Amino acid sequence: MKKIVFFFVLIPFLLTSAAYGEEKVLLGNGNIALKLDYIDFTEDALDDIDTDDALYIGLEAYNKITSNLYVGMEIGYASSEGDTDIDNDLQRVKADTELTYVPIELNLKYAIDVTPRLVVDFGAGVSYNWMELEFSGRNISSPGDDWLWGGQFFAALNYKIDRFFVGINAKYQLTENFEIDDYDTDVNANNWRIGGQVGIMF
Repeated sequence: MKKIVFFFVLIPFLLTSAAYGEEKVLLGNGNIALKLDYIDFTEDALDDIDTDDALYIGLEAYNKITSNLYVGMEIGYASSEGDTDIDNDLQRVKADTELTYVPIELNLKYAIDVTPRLVVDFGAGVSYNWMELEFSGRNISSPGDDWLWGGQFFAALNYKIDRFFVGINAKYQLTENFEIDDYDTDVNANNWRIGGQVGIMF
């Protein structure tokens, strides 16, 4: 059974008891947002092959459980290209490298109004993340791809303009290790993200 960071699931559920005292619907009955973030992978091995950071594009959608509590999903995409020297048949070979990352997240978040127009939210969730590593060079084979279980926690600050909102966000995500043919590589896709979003409330 693959390891997963289950405590990320428990964090937001501990917030539910506080959610019922607020009557205002802070982020609508539902909302959708487009995110544009900087993503940085903290794994040293990805830094070594020059694929440790990228531009991240994400789409998230949330539905109201209570006035303050929302459940939703996020799917995103990031691709990073670089180059490195790889040992191959006792010699160093120059290789182009590429990392593709697609996280699929299930999240729960709690929203608090700072002012009538300013809302801060924070939460956590679980994820199933696809990562692919490709190497291009003489007599070099690519590691391949793998699906990685993970967990994340995050926070965001949004400014509401009628039915729309704009804001900033930050997230940290942990994943299990990348496997090649059932071999554990000790390489993970742990990452942090920071950026902005624009969305609409329903």
